[in-house]
Amino acid sequence: MYRMLIVDDEKLIVDGLFEMLVEQEGDRLSLYKASSAREALDVMGDRKIDILMSDIKMPKMTGLELGDIVRQSWPECRIIYLTGFDDFHYIHHAVKNGAQNFVLKSEGDDQILTSVRQAIDYLEARTEMNSLLIKANDIRRQQIAHHRSMYFTDLLEGQLPENEMTESAFGTLGLTIDASKQIWLVIGRLDPDGNAIRIKDKDILFAALASVCGRFLSPVIRFDHVVYTRELLVIFLQPAEEARMSDERIRSFVEGAFETISQTADKSTGHTFSFAIGAKALPLNEVPIQFAKLHGLLSHFYGEKKIIVNERNMASLMEGILQSDSRGQVELYLKKASLLDTYLETGRRNEVQQVLSELRALAFQPAHGDRFLEMHYATVLRFMTVVNNYGLRRFSAIQEQIDRLLQPASYGSIEDSIKALERLAVTLDDYYTANALKMRGDAVETVKSYIDGNLSEDLSLPRLAEIVHLNPDYMARLFKQSEKCTLTEYIGMLRIQKAKERLSQPHVLVQDIAKELGFSTAGYFSRFFKKETGMTPQEYRTK
Repeated sequence: MYRMLIVDDEKLIVDGLFEMLVEQEGDRLSLYKASSAREALDVMGDRKIDILMSDIKMPKMTGLELGDIVRQSWPECRIIYLTGFDDFHYIHHAVKNGAQNFVLKSEGDDQILTSVRQAIDYLEARTEMNSLLIKANDIRRQQIAHHRSMYFTDLLEGQLPENEMTESAFGTLGLTIDASKQIWLVIGRLDPDGNAIRIKDKDILFAALASVCGRFLSPVIRFDHVVYTRELLVIFLQPAEEARMSDERIRSFVEGAFETISQTADKSTGHTFSFAIGAKALPLNEVPIQFAKLHGLLSHFYGEKKIIVNERNMASLMEGILQSDSRGQVELYLKKASLLDTYLETGRRNEVQQVLSELRALAFQPAHGDRFLEMHYATVLRFMTVVNNYGLRRFSAIQEQIDRLLQPASYGSIEDSIKALERLAVTLDDYYTANALKMRGDAVETVKSYIDGNLSEDLSLPRLAEIVHLNPDYMARLFKQSEKCTLTEYIGMLRIQKAKERLSQPHVLVQDIAKELGFSTAGYFSRFFKKETGMTPQEYRTK
């Protein structure tokens, strides 16, 4: 409901307008009245008014002067001026100062009511637009948060191309850290307490932890964060430019701050958190390995609660488990290998080769030798997933390759086993390429067959695409690539061919032929036939 104020120094006019509007628009308006501009300002001092209807000529303060004051304080208020005089000076001033309507009293109640309803309609449209804008902004914020989460996840898993590690990308995502500078990495873990925590509650707890981090890291440190697999809060830190601290002081500050953060988060949420802190700042392209190492460090202390460990402790705490960058590199490879089935199924041969090349590079590093079988089987597993999903075990050549890959000792060397994986990747890629060609050919033949048997039916592009379950644009491109002509041209040629066959039968009427071939009228058919052949149907029949 909108508030409307009626102002006129003639009581009869005010009361009459008030009663009329209560009767006509009482369900949409909350009405007020005043007999002078000063009284109107008193009314508006206690409440917001959405529509002001004011007489122009009033003693002490005119309606125009009142409108000017209202416009300054409530620019969204709709103003309707009433006057008994058709005076250009009044109209010019009113319009210049934002009046939405100017009504002569002599025009009667219908015109006044129309002006009020126009004002209400405007306010309702504006309210709806504001609501849509609020929703749009909410959706935009959600989308940015989602894209930010995907971006950081790809970065942590080594899937983010270096050409996307830019200030432009950071700006689009609304990040506070600087892509051109090194960052410190900290991982926060919600400690297990023996009770299952709902996903929604985890999100709330991590949001609370991020808030606590902001309280104790600012203004010395600026940071961004992401919840990783709903199990970890990964925090990306950079010293603020004005802080001007050495790396040693930053490290000392961060370690001290997270002691306080741990205690505060415990008290404020009732849950404990543990943290792993990186030993030094690193460029973005080195973040994935550091993340894997810190993740492994926290995993080593899975049963512990409220602990803070840093990368500098890694050698002494996890000797024999974490060897320099070994764990980080292997964990990073395993994440990349987990995407092999997607790469294989979508024909991304370069990505497949890149993963296998990385396997070869890691396999021949002494630090990773004892984990080669783990990496090998993880890789073979993704190949098996593709083979099983598409029933390719029926092909003996593929079955034999899979069976042997499951027994890596049967190869003379690690290099031989990797070459076998590369050969299987080529075999699968060839199969998909051939199968895709066959599927495209089948789709075109199905469409051609349907057109041939249904020339009188709906042969629109959406209908033909629907038959073969393809996108219309893709179907049109596919048909043209295959047949070297558009669908429209093909249908036209087929109709002309069929028309000539039917016209050779003298007893068949032209209008019947037109109907059989899907033309709405015999005249349309005749014009189309002449355009394509240079002759009318009758001329063709009698030639």
